[in-house]
Amino acid sequence: MRKPPTKTTIIAVLITLPAAALLLWLVFFEDYSRGFDAEYVGSAVCGECHSSIYPEWKRSPHANMTRSPTAESVVGEFDGGSWMLPAEARRPLVDELPAARMYQQDGKYYMALRHPVSNDYVPFEIAYVIGYQYRQVYVTREAGGVLRRLPLQWSTRRQEYFPYWNLQENSNPTLEDLWQQMGSQNSAWNLYCARCHTTHLQVLEKDANHTRAKTQWVDDGIACEACHGPGSLHVEYFERNYVNRMAAFLNSKLRGDDVAYVANARKLEKGPAMSVCARCHGSDILMGSTDIYRIYEPGRSREGRTNDLSAYFQQTALEPGRNFPPTTEVWDDGEPRGIGMLFRSMIESQCYQEAEVRCFDCHNPHDNKLPARPGILHASAISDDYCLGCHQQFRADPQAHSHHEAGTEGSFCYDCHMPRILTKLASGVLETTRTHKMSSLPSPANTLTHGMDGSPNACTLCHSAEGAQWAQDYMLKWYGDNQAGADGF
Repeated sequence: MRKPPTKTTIIAVLITLPAAALLLWLVFFEDYSRGFDAEYVGSAVCGECHSSIYPEWKRSPHANMTRSPTAESVVGEFDGGSWMLPAEARRPLVDELPAARMYQQDGKYYMALRHPVSNDYVPFEIAYVIGYQYRQVYVTREAGGVLRRLPLQWSTRRQEYFPYWNLQENSNPTLEDLWQQMGSQNSAWNLYCARCHTTHLQVLEKDANHTRAKTQWVDDGIACEACHGPGSLHVEYFERNYVNRMAAFLNSKLRGDDVAYVANARKLEKGPAMSVCARCHGSDILMGSTDIYRIYEPGRSREGRTNDLSAYFQQTALEPGRNFPPTTEVWDDGEPRGIGMLFRSMIESQCYQEAEVRCFDCHNPHDNKLPARPGILHASAISDDYCLGCHQQFRADPQAHSHHEAGTEGSFCYDCHMPRILTKLASGVLETTRTHKMSSLPSPANTLTHGMDGSPNACTLCHSAEGAQWAQDYMLKWYGDNQAGADGF
């Protein structure tokens, strides 16, 4: 019969095991640098270890932004599809034929545009399809290596093709105009747009007119390293031994240390953290800054790579009444208007400037169409709770602040402080979405000055039968002359 362990044995084991673990730690744990310059490895390598997050990202719009044309990726009509010029732009007799025909042949997808001189249909093979949620863009590969954006896109809302840029610029398309669109510099997709639709775009060669290009990228779509930075050192570090894995996990969770050799926006300071999103969502940038945005990468570089774009966040002036370029319009009162100004509206917010608000507080960073937690993307008790984390003075009696019955429209923080005043034509249909200037106040006084077409406000967006003066009278009644105090700042 085996004797039970003595007290001395138990004590010896309790001392020996931690000592052995500590010795193992000291011998095998490799500290890692806070500054690094790694190489890109591709998202498939990341997925080998990150087995729970990788599938979540894989199904996201970010992951599926740029794809080869297949039955699964193409959402437009390529089975006998066609598009006619609008009636007012047609020439008698000549334009009774479609301006474009879309079809499949030998497993490939084509958009054929009618030539304005010869009247022949010129086929363009589709090399990539871009997007699928709101609209889908089609690009073709030219002999000089340029991936050229074709002028017609598919609207998922309208379920038809439409000339996106004509709609944005409020102009009538003609055959000549459609062909001219393919001659513009910014129609060279792999020199202009691809920086936000691929991971680690490299422009190796190009000419001044964007008719010749040699480019490459690591991943189609917005992949892991687009947000976390190049991963070669991270992979090597964790492959070397299991102590590194355990130690780095504990250091990250218990001490808040950086993740080894990659960027985690939650552990970065405000500017570098928000640069991860601004790289693509901060689209109101000057043409001269596009290369800076392209070569940016998340992380902590020793070699002078650009890791912080915050100096450029407010580079472009908010010119009241600006209506060009499309998507970066500004209301007459100076507030951001176009959908390209969504990130800018957040940067203008006191909630960003004076607090620690981040994009990923509300948006799931891996599946970007999902909320960070259920309910937070909508006017709800959940989103109110997020706001009240800072604005504690309204938690006890929010109705006294909102003057709307609890649980009804107008009682939630988003209703008044994030009204739907950003306009977008992404799907070919005029829509509005919420401004991200969370500290915005309903401003009927501005509406009285500029009109609803120049300065919409939350009150009359909801109470559409009433006028701006009615709303201003209530603002004065509820909050007095010091209406700036209505938001708690």
